[in-house]
Amino acid sequence: MKRMVIKTLSLFPEDIIIFITSKVWFVSSFEDGWAFTLRGDELKRNEFLIFLSDELLKEDEDQIIWTIAHEIGHVILGHRNNIGLPQAKYEIAKQEREADEFAKKLTLKF
Repeated sequence: MKRMVIKTLSLFPEDIIIFITSKVWFVSSFEDGWAFTLRGDELKRNEFLIFLSDELLKEDEDQIIWTIAHEIGHVILGHRNNIGLPQAKYEIAKQEREADEFAKKLTLKF
Protein backbone atom coordinates (compact mmCIF):
# COMPACT_ATOMS: atom_id res chain seq x y z
CA MET A 1 0.00 0.00 0.00
CA LYS A 2 2.88 2.35 0.82
CA ARG A 3 4.16 2.05 -2.76
CA MET A 4 0.72 2.93 -4.16
CA VAL A 5 0.32 5.96 -1.89
CA ILE A 6 3.77 7.21 -2.92
CA LYS A 7 3.01 6.61 -6.59
CA THR A 8 -0.27 8.51 -6.29
CA LEU A 9 1.31 11.40 -4.41
CA SER A 10 3.99 11.71 -7.08
CA LEU A 11 1.24 12.76 -9.51
CA PHE A 12 0.36 15.86 -7.47
CA PRO A 13 1.99 19.30 -7.53
CA GLU A 14 4.62 19.87 -4.83
CA ASP A 15 2.42 22.07 -2.62
CA ILE A 16 -0.20 19.31 -2.31
CA ILE A 17 2.49 16.68 -1.65
CA ILE A 18 3.90 18.80 1.19
CA PHE A 19 0.45 19.41 2.69
CA ILE A 20 -0.63 15.77 2.48
CA THR A 21 2.62 14.34 3.85
CA SER A 22 2.55 16.73 6.81
CA LYS A 23 -1.18 16.57 7.64
CA VAL A 24 -2.56 13.18 6.58
CA TRP A 25 -2.17 9.72 8.09
CA PHE A 26 -2.72 6.79 5.74
CA VAL A 27 -3.75 3.62 7.50
CA SER A 28 -4.07 0.13 6.11
CA SER A 29 -3.53 -3.28 7.63
CA PHE A 30 -0.23 -3.96 9.29
CA GLU A 31 1.82 -6.96 8.22
CA ASP A 32 2.45 -7.97 11.84
CA GLY A 33 -1.06 -7.58 13.23
CA TRP A 34 -4.75 -7.95 12.55
CA ALA A 35 -5.94 -4.71 14.10
CA PHE A 36 -4.82 -1.32 15.32
CA THR A 37 -6.02 1.35 17.73
CA LEU A 38 -5.57 5.11 17.49
CA ARG A 39 -6.12 7.21 20.59
CA GLY A 40 -8.16 10.37 20.12
CA ASP A 41 -5.18 12.53 20.97
CA GLU A 42 -2.94 10.92 18.34
CA LEU A 43 -4.46 13.04 15.59
CA LYS A 44 -3.82 16.73 16.03
CA ARG A 45 -6.09 19.54 14.99
CA ASN A 46 -6.09 19.98 11.22
CA GLU A 47 -4.69 16.50 10.62
CA PHE A 48 -6.56 13.82 8.70
CA LEU A 49 -6.80 10.03 8.63
CA ILE A 50 -7.36 8.11 5.41
CA PHE A 51 -8.11 4.43 5.89
CA LEU A 52 -7.34 2.16 2.91
CA SER A 53 -8.80 -1.34 3.18
CA ASP A 54 -7.03 -4.55 2.27
CA GLU A 55 -9.85 -5.14 -0.21
CA LEU A 56 -8.62 -2.14 -2.21
CA LEU A 57 -5.29 -3.92 -2.81
CA LYS A 58 -7.15 -6.63 -4.70
CA GLU A 59 -8.11 -4.09 -7.38
CA ASP A 60 -6.00 -3.09 -10.38
CA GLU A 61 -3.38 -0.36 -9.96
CA ASP A 62 -5.43 2.31 -11.76
CA GLN A 63 -8.35 1.76 -9.37
CA ILE A 64 -6.06 1.93 -6.33
CA ILE A 65 -4.51 5.21 -7.51
CA TRP A 66 -7.93 6.68 -8.36
CA THR A 67 -9.29 5.74 -4.91
CA ILE A 68 -6.31 7.27 -3.08
CA ALA A 69 -6.61 10.43 -5.20
CA HIS A 70 -10.37 10.57 -4.45
CA GLU A 71 -9.73 10.42 -0.70
CA ILE A 72 -6.98 13.06 -0.95
CA GLY A 73 -9.56 15.15 -2.82
CA HIS A 74 -11.85 15.09 0.21
CA VAL A 75 -8.99 16.51 2.30
CA ILE A 76 -7.88 19.18 -0.19
CA LEU A 77 -11.47 20.26 -0.89
CA GLY A 78 -12.19 20.67 2.83
CA HIS A 79 -14.99 18.12 2.98
CA ARG A 80 -16.27 17.02 6.34
CA ASN A 81 -17.43 13.53 7.20
CA ASN A 82 -20.76 12.36 8.51
CA ILE A 83 -19.41 11.22 11.89
CA GLY A 84 -20.79 13.21 14.79
CA LEU A 85 -22.42 15.80 12.57
CA PRO A 86 -25.06 14.31 10.27
CA GLN A 87 -25.17 15.53 6.68
CA ALA A 88 -28.03 15.55 4.23
CA LYS A 89 -27.83 12.98 1.44
CA TYR A 90 -27.53 15.77 -1.16
CA GLU A 91 -24.50 17.18 0.70
CA ILE A 92 -22.80 13.78 0.82
CA ALA A 93 -23.55 13.21 -2.87
CA LYS A 94 -22.14 16.65 -3.74
CA GLN A 95 -18.92 15.94 -1.85
CA GLU A 96 -18.57 12.57 -3.55
CA ARG A 97 -19.04 14.15 -7.01
CA GLU A 98 -16.43 16.81 -6.18
CA ALA A 99 -13.93 14.20 -4.97
CA ASP A 100 -14.62 12.14 -8.12
CA GLU A 101 -13.88 15.18 -10.29
CA PHE A 102 -10.72 15.91 -8.30
CA ALA A 103 -9.48 12.34 -8.82
CA LYS A 104 -10.49 12.34 -12.47
CA LYS A 105 -8.47 15.50 -13.20
CA LEU A 106 -5.39 13.99 -11.57
CA THR A 107 -5.66 10.50 -12.99
CA LEU A 108 -6.27 11.68 -16.55
CA LYS A 109 -2.70 12.98 -16.49
CA PHE A 110 -1.09 9.54 -16.36
